[in-house]
Amino acid sequence: MSDVPDVPEGKSKKRTAIEVAGEGALGAIPFVGSLLAATLSTYFSATQENRTREWMEEMAEVVQALLDRIENLEAEDLADNPAFYDAAVAAARIATSTSAAAKHAALQNALYNVGSGDGWDADKRAIFLRYVDELTPSHISLLRLVEDPPRWFERHGLSWPGGGLLSVVKAAFPAWANDEDFIDTLAADLAARGLVDALPLRAMMTDSGARAGRAKAKGREFIGFISGPFNADGCQ
Repeated sequence: MSDVPDVPEGKSKKRTAIEVAGEGALGAIPFVGSLLAATLSTYFSATQENRTREWMEEMAEVVQALLDRIENLEAEDLADNPAFYDAAVAAARIATSTSAAAKHAALQNALYNVGSGDGWDADKRAIFLRYVDELTPSHISLLRLVEDPPRWFERHGLSWPGGGLLSVVKAAFPAWANDEDFIDTLAADLAARGLVDALPLRAMMTDSGARAGRAKAKGREFIGFISGPFNADGCQ
């Protein structure tokens, strides 16, 4: 028998199930009363509704951009496109679980590319969308940097720093400069997904070696998948 109560009019069964699950978890914590549980449930529901509304507005921007680009395209055509619909459903789940603007922009670009006819098959799209979900904006920023380090510095209006690869990363992202473990984790996560080769962060190398692109073909494809007309800090 389901533990989900009757669904009030206007509320989805999924939303009700989420609220019941959240309230049950809170009720299991000692000294947390039902009033606090109900209050948190209300706030969480409001946050979810706000995020859903914001993402729908962002997706509408994608649809409008596609309508402006592709002659004779109608919104109904996108809704009837299985590739776009599947990607839109996955993107909505990811977008409403994060407030990171860079990830929202990556998802908008992904949908824009799918709607434009990106040429990737369904499984590859699903994998790339999973990467958007799993990886942080910092992962994506590092991947964009190592794809073409000199171009990254030029695009951001910065002078080439010289030195080895670790020095290049620290110059690009000063906030990481005192946390090499964090940089190592980002690099290892990218390598584990086959997006880059193991990054020789501490290897002695020539300037041309430090300037070399280190994204694998799969990494360049992923960057292409999440690149497009929508931008946010850390996204391009």
